[in-house]
Amino acid sequence: MSETILLERIAEQLDAHPDDHAAWMREVIALFEADADEGWRRLNSKRMWGGAGSVANAAMDDNPGMDATLWDLHVRELRSLLIELAEQLKARGQAYPDIDFWLSAFTSWNQSL
Repeated sequence: MSETILLERIAEQLDAHPDDHAAWMREVIALFEADADEGWRRLNSKRMWGGAGSVANAAMDDNPGMDATLWDLHVRELRSLLIELAEQLKARGQAYPDIDFWLSAFTSWNQSL
């Protein structure tokens, strides 16, 4: 999947969350189209992967009122997309230090559902 399509799908999933992660992701998409290197730099950042308050942490958000089954499917899809992005970043080298934690956690959680 191309980077832009992947990022758009992540942004769409983040629309269901109460924070500004979807808007931030769309800013990165626009930046990515103008300067791919800067886009990759932003995706390999604390804002994306740095624990509490990061985009990755949104995959742990509480259900905002969706049907429980739909929320579980939504979170699983978000985690799968974030796994794909993390793997792309790792393939590029010098991935953000917390990426391995998130990859392990997302993979484990998705397998347990």
